[in-house]
Amino acid sequence: MIAVLMMLGSTGARAQQRFDASIFGGANFSQIDGDGAGSYSQLGLRGGVGTSFYFGWDERTPWRMVVELAFTQKGSNINHNDLQRRIVLNYVEMPIMMSYTLMNNQLRLAAGIAPAVLAKARVIDSGGEERPDHEAIFHRFDWCPLTFSARYLFTYNLAVEARFQTSMVSVSEPTAQGVYRIFKDNKGCFNRSVSIGVAYCF
Repeated sequence: MIAVLMMLGSTGARAQQRFDASIFGGANFSQIDGDGAGSYSQLGLRGGVGTSFYFGWDERTPWRMVVELAFTQKGSNINHNDLQRRIVLNYVEMPIMMSYTLMNNQLRLAAGIAPAVLAKARVIDSGGEERPDHEAIFHRFDWCPLTFSARYLFTYNLAVEARFQTSMVSVSEPTAQGVYRIFKDNKGCFNRSVSIGVAYCF
């Protein structure tokens, strides 16, 4: 019986090393490239849960796969040419990234994609009036936001994280302004955001 318990305990310890999980939250500073505004002036929330595990069978590898499920608010504040308008885009996203660990697993640098589903779009004029006609131009999916993150663990449980995201496919129907993203036939409006936050890891 003692031998069986020791085997189960060692198996659990290995599983705990192989997998980890986290709860995170923080703030987004975002803009929409192509709407004529900028400066990361839209403040939003970001939070969710995630897990990571060794990529491969060798637990000594610094590579890990990261999968998350998050709620994130993006958008922009437009204030030019007598036009004042706030755009708030609420997404449910699932980042999938590869991370590389440094400094004895204290620093994790990650990159990947974060496909997102638009839960709600709000376009609010300066007088507080919502504009459903403008809300309807935003697409249901943000297919390919490129994601780059850096997470630093102060302790085994507490970490801080910074993240950058940018869309590669337009998130709205064509607009009068619009910008090009990589290809000249890929013109539209693209989310871009910087987020900072904290995470509890276990």
